[in-house]
Amino acid sequence: MIDEPAGDGFRDIATGLPQLVFGCRASGERTWPSPQWVVFTGLHETESLGLGWLTAIHPDDRPATMEAWTRASAMGDYLVEHRIRRVADGSYRWHQTRAAPLPGAPVMLPNGVVDWVGSSADVDDLYRLRQRTAEAEQHLRTLMEGVPQLIWRSRDMGHWKWASPQWLDFTGQTRDEACGLGWLDAVHPGDREAAMTAWDSARPRDLLDVEFRVRRAADGRYLWHRTRSRPVRNGQGGIVEWLGTTTDVQDLKESHRRQEVLLTQLQDQARVLEGEIRERARIEARLLHAALHDDLTGLRNRTFFMDRLRLALGQQQDKARPCCAVLFLDLDRFKLVNDSLGHEAGDRLLTEVGRRLSACVSSRNTLARFGGDEFALLVEDPDELGGAAALAERIIRAMQQPVWLEQQEVFASFSIGVVQTTTTASTAEAVMRDADIAMYHAKRQGSGGYAVFSDTMRESAVEALELRTDLRNAIPRDEFRLHYQPIYDTAAGLIVGVEALVRWQHPRRGLMSPAAFIAIAEDSGLIREIGRHVLRKASDQLREWTDNFPSLNLYLNVNTSGAELSDPAYVTNLQETLSAARLDFRRLQLEVTESIFLHRPAVVGEVLASIRALGIRVALDDFGTGYSSLGYLDRYQIDTVKIDRSFVAGLPSRPHAAAIVKAIVELGRTMGLGVVAEGVEDHLQLRALQDVGCGLVQGYLLGRPAPADDITVLLARNEARIRLTT
Repeated sequence: MIDEPAGDGFRDIATGLPQLVFGCRASGERTWPSPQWVVFTGLHETESLGLGWLTAIHPDDRPATMEAWTRASAMGDYLVEHRIRRVADGSYRWHQTRAAPLPGAPVMLPNGVVDWVGSSADVDDLYRLRQRTAEAEQHLRTLMEGVPQLIWRSRDMGHWKWASPQWLDFTGQTRDEACGLGWLDAVHPGDREAAMTAWDSARPRDLLDVEFRVRRAADGRYLWHRTRSRPVRNGQGGIVEWLGTTTDVQDLKESHRRQEVLLTQLQDQARVLEGEIRERARIEARLLHAALHDDLTGLRNRTFFMDRLRLALGQQQDKARPCCAVLFLDLDRFKLVNDSLGHEAGDRLLTEVGRRLSACVSSRNTLARFGGDEFALLVEDPDELGGAAALAERIIRAMQQPVWLEQQEVFASFSIGVVQTTTTASTAEAVMRDADIAMYHAKRQGSGGYAVFSDTMRESAVEALELRTDLRNAIPRDEFRLHYQPIYDTAAGLIVGVEALVRWQHPRRGLMSPAAFIAIAEDSGLIREIGRHVLRKASDQLREWTDNFPSLNLYLNVNTSGAELSDPAYVTNLQETLSAARLDFRRLQLEVTESIFLHRPAVVGEVLASIRALGIRVALDDFGTGYSSLGYLDRYQIDTVKIDRSFVAGLPSRPHAAAIVKAIVELGRTMGLGVVAEGVEDHLQLRALQDVGCGLVQGYLLGRPAPADDITVLLARNEARIRLTT
């Protein structure tokens, strides 16, 4: 084995040759192509290794190319002519490829051992010259086909009496040897019987026409000839002799054979082409299906749906009557499934709801997955057109059965917007916009419902859009105001804390409560920026109150959302804000609701743990209204629970509400949690809370949310009371 450095010398020599040089194994598997091969074919070196080089060979020539390698293994020499694709213009050029075993020991190259070495020389011009020459020769043979080449004269029944010099020159016979039946000696033994039998039928037809092979004296080869003869008669009609010609038809025979081979090849290529056409048609059909269908559910997609909707609107004759209806469906809480069970489970849920929707829809209507968790239904069936709302109800009922995902029972529902197309100005886009508006209207009413579009909804949507735009400019314009609601210690009758509540001083709408804009802030992503703004303002205000009223030892409650807690920079921003306000971290208590635990609960738990590690307390707001409130107290680090106002409102008249409040207070005392009752609005409620030991309360009875200046007055009074008692 010659080592790799010696292989470098081999490559240097081969690279300098003009031919397409290659190294290979005896099986034809190449282990090294020359740079000329790479440049000519466009195949990278690695693509040419093994039998990869065959992809540059014309498909028709590949079988002969590999058959030559089979013969070469036995004969020790490889020679073949085939067409190689030139990458520069995509044409195939004829090459003569020769290969032989490498003298001496094999060469080791990086991609393998070289046993054989070969080269491909471009003979395309020579090949085409041969082809043109052959065509010219064929034309000449065609022209000469009727010209008698070998002439003879015969008595009856094939007994020649004279042969032309052409016959004698061709066969090598003398005239004496050719006369009589001697000419048969020049005929192939296998054809002699047929030649004589032809004479038996010649007299009745006055025509001798037979083909047989004649030996050519020059090389001893038998060539096909066609012999034709007619009788020469005397004046009485008797046959004097037969005059005939024997014409060389060897080329014609070979041409026929080549034509048969070519015809066979063309038939084979036609069958391949037919298969390719069928495959292409299948691929085109599949691509068309993919272009108009959703891969996951198999339903129509947005593109098909919009085209179908435009067609339906364009065919509308009576503008006062609806030509169709559209149901726009949004899968409620789908993100929760993805976040908690994974995207594969989400895909299975989409597939299942797609199946259920299909079962609700007739074939004359168009159901599509619009994208993500959105579906759309175009109702054109005259029998269902007037009952689009009933169809929405049928879909809602179909979704009431649970879906099992990863051994988890999931209840899926749709919020559905319904639009009837009766307006003369309807476009497909406008119809879908109105359906989307109706869907969001239904979603605001609660999941699993539907709403039929009306013009007032569009006006509300435009108003919401304007409000969203104004909200984006509210912070730069300093339009947010903070109001504070005091939290009282009923035993001492003193304010121990305040809850910061944001208000929006809208330039046209006046002072707006959070209920009017928080949902928009969460949907638009502005809630984080608003939350940071509120925390900064409230922290500065608490710093001021702490400096002015040191005896009160106030703490600050600030509401925070799941979107804020999911911000990776939230804890860092929290630290920076409190540090900038020079505020004791223990003075801050963040209020969260149970909804934050529905999305990525593990992450939320880590964030809450990080917050408490700073000394900041966490309060669970609206406690008792969720189905798993007690579970949250067990799993997450909570400092305070705030009893929801719905329970406080039932005091003292509703025994069940009183029992629940008492249970929460005792639970808090047992677990070492602070307990605050919200929504205290009358003295009976306050007294009932005091009776069960709930010492911290807030509500309109004790103090409404008010600007900082008003709260300052209350704090000053509290400060004065403390000083009088000390």
